[in-house]
Amino acid sequence: MKALVVDDEDELRSILTEQLHTLGITTLQASNGLECLLQVKHEHPDVIVLDLTMPRLGGIEALKRIHKFDPGIRVIVLTASTSPNDHGAALTAGAHRVYTKPYDLEQLALAIADGSALVPPAETA
Repeated sequence: MKALVVDDEDELRSILTEQLHTLGITTLQASNGLECLLQVKHEHPDVIVLDLTMPRLGGIEALKRIHKFDPGIRVIVLTASTSPNDHGAALTAGAHRVYTKPYDLEQLALAIADGSALVPPAETA
């Protein structure tokens, strides 16, 4: 499984990428909506974890463009916004799930897997 983590906060993006990697998920990164669209076109991720508030191209507009390009990509929104309007706009635009930061890694991993088993890679001795 290949996941794209899109967030303009470098530290959060790096931490989440590392956490997903430890679960055996191949991860890509983007710091804004435009970088996200380039990754979608070139790397074809299975799932995207997308922030809503970003420079250059925000999450809602990126979400709409992602689904125009490939309606099969699951997008999970991970946002600091607690606004029901923002959450509703994301779901209307095609988000699979919407979670508020700080996130619960187990809940997020289950949404990313969406029924697929996530098994951490075996440690080598």
